[in-house]
Amino acid sequence: MNKQTQKQLGAFYTPIHTVEYMVGKLSDFDKSSKLLEPSGGDGAFVSVVLKNKLLKPDQITVWDINPNVKKGLAELGIKNIVIKDTLLNTNFANDSLFGCEQFSHIVGNPPYLNKQSDYIKKNKHKLGEVFKEIGANDTYAMFLYLGCKLLKDNGQLCFIISDTYLTLGIHKKLRKFLLKNYTINEITLCSKKLFKDSGALVNTSIIYLTNKKATDKHAVIFNDCRENEVDDYNGKKYQTVQINILSYPDYVFDFNGGAKLLGKINEFKKMVNYLDGGLGMHTTDNHKFLAIADYNGIQYAKNNGIDRKVNIKDIDGKKWKFYNKKGGNNKYYMPAEYAIKWDKESVANYKMPSNYNLNDNRQGFIISGICSNLTARLSTVGALWESNKAMCFFPKDLKKYPSEFFVGVLNSDVYNKMIKLLNHTNSIQIRDIKKMPMPDFKDKDIKIITEISKNIIKNLKHNLDYNFNQEQKQIDKIVSVYFD
Repeated sequence: MNKQTQKQLGAFYTPIHTVEYMVGKLSDFDKSSKLLEPSGGDGAFVSVVLKNKLLKPDQITVWDINPNVKKGLAELGIKNIVIKDTLLNTNFANDSLFGCEQFSHIVGNPPYLNKQSDYIKKNKHKLGEVFKEIGANDTYAMFLYLGCKLLKDNGQLCFIISDTYLTLGIHKKLRKFLLKNYTINEITLCSKKLFKDSGALVNTSIIYLTNKKATDKHAVIFNDCRENEVDDYNGKKYQTVQINILSYPDYVFDFNGGAKLLGKINEFKKMVNYLDGGLGMHTTDNHKFLAIADYNGIQYAKNNGIDRKVNIKDIDGKKWKFYNKKGGNNKYYMPAEYAIKWDKESVANYKMPSNYNLNDNRQGFIISGICSNLTARLSTVGALWESNKAMCFFPKDLKKYPSEFFVGVLNSDVYNKMIKLLNHTNSIQIRDIKKMPMPDFKDKDIKIITEISKNIIKNLKHNLDYNFNQEQKQIDKIVSVYFD
């Protein structure tokens, strides 16, 4: 398969040690067993099943969208090979008396395509109807849902899939579906290096579940191998009672031992009650419409193909506006690195949310959308911001809660731990910020945190390398009291 076809199908083939580990999870094979691999590919899984003499070829069914895989599968002795689009051409129903054939074992590595892919865009309407219970966001999630529906009572499924379903907001419905209807035996968080050589920029996990409702005492085992070598599946083990996860915000899976903090989150009001703003804009052509902001000979942006520079005295909100484009790790303060054209002809090209306030002169703050940690910094007043890498928020009550207060709180240790529980990826979403808790901070604590933040910002304006660790510890101590 060439790279273009591989990308179109979202196909990344599974290392043999991973296949053997996954097949080793499955049990209770007998003469009545029937196994399905719904995205058969090169036959890696069925070949291991046959090699280990767990089943005979006539007990195995393989589906795949690519007709070129049929020859190799047939050479393994598999006769029941169906070439089809599994997601669009499989009939299933809630009642096992109707719909498609059901299986005692289902195993595989389903394709990795997200909602921006040509496949999902092309078939959005039909996929939305078929998978309305969980949403048509990622093909792997739809395959997981479909596989669960095709399991016999007490049947077992083992899939290797992206780990984004564990916490991302778009998979809230999928998590609820799994937690309420199936016993999740184990989730292995795979080595970060597992698919590195294949060019797949995705962190993966192996989910092993059984088609029966979990008992009240059943605990999900999380096997954390993220820092291990690719073929080492002996990771740090955590356990979380499955039924408890249904009480967590958006049913996020707790695999870092953060149950206590997750349990606290629902005790407070949410950030969305105290902030507005959020989503930003798209220029449609950064090279054409952006310029690097020149602070009298100092620039804070890398070139990135943008050669034009504009002196800050010319960024007056008429021909040019300041523009926050950067994500990154800069906390508390960072000058706006870019300027954006603001003549009528240019503005006509921009894509902006309907509630985007083009003349907002309140003091807001920026949160990095792509970052390994939660980072907040004061924004440049009147600046606009990009949708993907930077989110800008404004306190609804600036008098009671200044922006500097929120910057200090969101940079605290507790909130950084919290964001990783709510979304463990490096792509922070606006929904993650809005659903974060907001305790009823005492007036004296609001004042202290605000003053400490202002002092940090003042020093950073003179020296961007200013070390504010001690001041951050003061804020951390105050904030932590509200979550003890």
